[in-house]
Amino acid sequence: MRPVRWVATQYVKPNSILAQRVPDKRGRTLLARGVILTENLIRRLIELGVRAVCIEDSATEDIVVQEVVREDTKVRLFGMTYDTLHELAVTQFAPHVRAFQIRKMFTPVVEDVIDELRSTGAAADQLSTVYVQDGELFHHSVNVMFYAVTLGLKLGMSRQDLVDLGIGTLLHDVGKLRLDRKILQKPGRLTDEEFRIIQQHARIGYDILMKQGDISARSAVIALQHHERLDGTGYPDRLVGRDIHLFSQVAMVADVYEALTANRVYRRAFLPHDALAILENDTAQGKLPKRVMEAFMATVSLYPLGMSVRLSDGTLGVVVVPSAHNRQYPVVRVIEDADGRPVEPYEIDLANARDVHIATCEA
Repeated sequence: MRPVRWVATQYVKPNSILAQRVPDKRGRTLLARGVILTENLIRRLIELGVRAVCIEDSATEDIVVQEVVREDTKVRLFGMTYDTLHELAVTQFAPHVRAFQIRKMFTPVVEDVIDELRSTGAAADQLSTVYVQDGELFHHSVNVMFYAVTLGLKLGMSRQDLVDLGIGTLLHDVGKLRLDRKILQKPGRLTDEEFRIIQQHARIGYDILMKQGDISARSAVIALQHHERLDGTGYPDRLVGRDIHLFSQVAMVADVYEALTANRVYRRAFLPHDALAILENDTAQGKLPKRVMEAFMATVSLYPLGMSVRLSDGTLGVVVVPSAHNRQYPVVRVIEDADGRPVEPYEIDLANARDVHIATCEA
């Protein structure tokens, strides 16, 4: 248990003290807990794509949260995913991740994630705080895996199913690393030809994974099908309904939500409740699986404990009661007025204060 206040890096004030370490994209420690953040350090974190940091704050020192996934597990997972995706992108059979060894290598750490999520009830009240960076495929892959395994637990999947689901979602976007980075990072609208190139990553990724020998076909199929939609409007094969594997159906929901709530070169992140509205609309239209969406809404907290939010009246608050059951209406402790001045903290239950709502997430 630890005190928390998650703040978007762009809003961090100089001389703030880190309450939790900041990892790099491989999971290694970039800045340790207790470091005082200077203007130069904050600028560097923004340049590196670090989306949010956890800082000390006397107004929220009573807010504590149980780690959903242990730090040492995340370090292993980020490092292993980074190395594996990088190697697979370079060659079919990479020297450091030889064929017939990837599943063997990933299984222990995925099992640790399963056990840690299960021990916290897979309620995922804090699932949204496991990520720290935007725009990196490696972090996207790990975040999707956390969401997918949480959904798999809620759906009652077996341990073997969860391992295969976890490995498949960790590697689901490997095909993108074989594409032109200029297209992947293009800030503007893609041309039709560029979009056709992007669509190729699904089949490329599937082919890469199927050549690795020890990765199960149902793990590999996630790479192929995670952009399919139940109504046949997806790609690459325009599959319909039950033709799409359950693992892929879980992955498509996790993938869409994670992508919408992360910053991209071509747009800012959606507010969590706006992202949920998009998912709900797609479900109503028959694009996304209703059963998986029900599991998602029952487990994933849109506004987790410790998230900093700017309210519609301009005040700054911190979530003190997550929104798992009322979804977009957490209890928020206001700590600053609209002009950025500290105030005597007071709490608002947004479920009962409909004249005030969350305007932006500052974490």
